[in-house]
Amino acid sequence: MSAARPRGRAALDAFCVCLAVTLASSYNIDLEHPVLYRGPRETFFGYSVLEHFHDNTRWILVGAPRANSSFSSSVRSPGAVFKCRIHSNPERRCTEVDLGRGNKQRESCGKTCQGDRDNEWMGVSLARQDKPNGKVLACAHRWKNVYYESEQILPHGYCSVIPPTLQGRTRALIPCYEDHKKTYGEEHGSCQAGIAGVFTEELVVMGAPGSYYWTGTVKVFNITSNSQYSLNRDDLSIQRYSYLGYAVTAGHFSSPTTIDVAAGAPQDGGEGKVYIFRIEGTSLVKTFQASGKMMGSYFGSSLCAVDLNADGLSDLLVGAPMFSEVRDEGQVYVYLSRGNGVMEEAKILNGENAYNAHFGECITTLGDIDDDGYQDVAIGAPKEDDYGGAVYIYHGDAMGIVSKYSMRLSGRSISPTLQMFGQSLSGDVDMDGNGYPDVTIGAFMADSVVLLRSRPVITVNVSIFLPTSINISVPQCHEGPQHLNCFEVNVCMSFHGKRVPGQIGEELLYNITADADKRHKGQPSRVYFTHSGEQTSVVSQLFSLSVHRQECHQYTAYVRVKDVFAAIIFEAAYSLGKHVLNGHHEHELAPLTPILRWKKGEKIAARNEVRLYWPSKGGLTK
Repeated sequence: MSAARPRGRAALDAFCVCLAVTLASSYNIDLEHPVLYRGPRETFFGYSVLEHFHDNTRWILVGAPRANSSFSSSVRSPGAVFKCRIHSNPERRCTEVDLGRGNKQRESCGKTCQGDRDNEWMGVSLARQDKPNGKVLACAHRWKNVYYESEQILPHGYCSVIPPTLQGRTRALIPCYEDHKKTYGEEHGSCQAGIAGVFTEELVVMGAPGSYYWTGTVKVFNITSNSQYSLNRDDLSIQRYSYLGYAVTAGHFSSPTTIDVAAGAPQDGGEGKVYIFRIEGTSLVKTFQASGKMMGSYFGSSLCAVDLNADGLSDLLVGAPMFSEVRDEGQVYVYLSRGNGVMEEAKILNGENAYNAHFGECITTLGDIDDDGYQDVAIGAPKEDDYGGAVYIYHGDAMGIVSKYSMRLSGRSISPTLQMFGQSLSGDVDMDGNGYPDVTIGAFMADSVVLLRSRPVITVNVSIFLPTSINISVPQCHEGPQHLNCFEVNVCMSFHGKRVPGQIGEELLYNITADADKRHKGQPSRVYFTHSGEQTSVVSQLFSLSVHRQECHQYTAYVRVKDVFAAIIFEAAYSLGKHVLNGHHEHELAPLTPILRWKKGEKIAARNEVRLYWPSKGGLTK
């Protein structure tokens, strides 16, 4: 049925109140169909995770930093990076990525460089180049230069740049190696580069927290120009054992067209600090710093750059996972970018403020999972629930970020065997092809990784068409000898959503309630419908809807009590039932049904009102 307005006299002065349910959060992470991958036991499989795509192929990359390598059998527990194909992989098998480094325990890497790969922790961090078909960065922060073995062993750290296809020749990055530098601790002798990394379109950013006797630093390379940028150390009052570079990220903090680098120093001054640096020439110049609020909170040990309010500037989330009121509940601080390096502390998040949760241990951007135009984030609390772990979903909005999480994902509710669920996170890639980005979560103490997919979000538009007012001095209806006041009520619905499949088949249930405020107070309704031969003030019906096509139902409402003092309110409340899905080509992944867009604590309903009046010589009497 096409959209219809009331006919006849009741159509005069009719108007419509149309409710498009616009909400800040949606519970659209699906928990009924988790995709679980298991790795080799006791390898820390899941210590890092990364969603990756190349052309039409989706992969989950998994770091297992304590694994043996099938490509380097002579090396003792060097760690490995695994690739887990999403589609056409019904057995959920993961295979090791060949980094092309051969089977040698030691490798020549420079004039005074002899690399030792034993226990190098390959896969401690993973990052993906921020562009379509981007390359991948995989790091091993415990990789050692043993050229001066009789004097010093130098844990420089090593990273591999992997092609987008995950095959072929890789590129080695050893950012802390310099010829003839051999002193442990001084300069970059123990920098452990790659404990954290980020990969923009042109920049590779690696944290090096062990440099300068664990003062720390940040190593930034431009892979297009083969140039590098160094910190302007005169800008910093940072001390030894601050661990600058323990966490790194990059974003548009100064302007939408420039990339700045952020780095955390979780032991700086005891309470921890975070710094933002702008690239000027070959230098990284400090433009912003912020300090933690508690000694030992490890403020700056996790960072996430994300544009929360869609203004083109990156905002910054900073984790302090050991912030304590009782013990290590953890907090995350939200800094909104105002441009030109100005950052404003806006909110503090704490999840459930759970004992020993380590909330904020890991933070990642998810992309816009609920299709509301704003970026969303996931925050891990891997020690919550006695090390079972939890992940909290927060949504961006026009003001920055919703203060209360929309969803808590419990590791134990997905699988009772999961431990440290939320230690690693990755998002912002549509892994199943339904148009919505998904989230991947590591649980390394169980050598497991879980992919949770996002359900499509439906926005329902509801219109209640009523006359503006009813003249009760003139009956409009007749039932035998009775003359009654009546009017037409039209309820029209339509829905839309990004790439919503199929149609809502016969299961969009709605209730149209007459004189809703009176009914909610337990008082009798002043108007009624006739339905199935009976008088009722509530009618329940089913709608069958197709995308972007409006359907309407029409009712006649009869006036029972001619109260002209209060408006008569009609309310249409609705809920989504079974969704009829079209066929899908990825048979091993169950298709996900859509979910209604709604806001926690609010009723999904549309309202409109009509007034009764009795004409008088002086005009309308209300």
